[in-house]
Amino acid sequence: MPTTAISTGISLYYEWHGEADGIPVVFIRGTGADSSRWLPQVEDYKKKYRTLIFDNRGLGKSDAPKGPYSVEMMAEDSVALLDALNVEKCHVSGLSLGAAIGAQIAIAFPERVQTLQLHGGWAKTHGYAKMYLGMLGRWLEEGGLDLYYEAALLYLFPPDFITKNYDQVMTVLDNMKKNSSPIEGMRGQLDANMSHDIADKLNQISVPTLITVGENDMCLPPSFSRELADGIPNSELIIFPGGSHLFGIQDPGTFNRTTLDWLERANRTSS
Repeated sequence: MPTTAISTGISLYYEWHGEADGIPVVFIRGTGADSSRWLPQVEDYKKKYRTLIFDNRGLGKSDAPKGPYSVEMMAEDSVALLDALNVEKCHVSGLSLGAAIGAQIAIAFPERVQTLQLHGGWAKTHGYAKMYLGMLGRWLEEGGLDLYYEAALLYLFPPDFITKNYDQVMTVLDNMKKNSSPIEGMRGQLDANMSHDIADKLNQISVPTLITVGENDMCLPPSFSRELADGIPNSELIIFPGGSHLFGIQDPGTFNRTTLDWLERANRTSS
């Protein structure tokens, strides 16, 4: 699969999946996670939509310049990739840092977004989010990438899920390490997390917006998604019972059905 140079001065790795006509779905992943983490969603989405996944700056097969990075910078990367691929408009689906990037695209480039999905997101790095995201940075600096991924994984899934699905979770961990960011790229992405603040701009998001979060998300708990829902006018909030930060991996069937059903309804409403 290809890598392309974009107008922000870096190259990004990307993959197209599916052959459907119409407006594509663009998936944007979170901190330290490469585009392959979206494949459980792509398998269902590509039956109805052409789908685009890519590695953010600082990650996987994309360039990893030294930071600091910002959410605004990474949103500009995403739109520059759309420009390079001649995509005028898309459905945006982002998880965690990807949700922050997706929301920023909808604010700064509203003409490029048809619908928006924000999964496990947040509007402003404050309170618990500030402590958690700051802790990620300390894990990285004090223990390196291996400790970072091992410690972070304990927050990504519920304890019972890890115990019952230990081999699956270890496969996720191995893939994270294998496709990890260079440490400079990880630092840059963590910088973007810490400086994120669109709390005063949420009312500028005018497209149909789905906000989802796991009931047991220990990274960015449901209160942060409620802040998004309270601030975005045309939004719907869904809380997945028993769900984690990575509910799309924990229960891809439920996640995919729920989000695809919403997207179909949003398309009918906006057409």
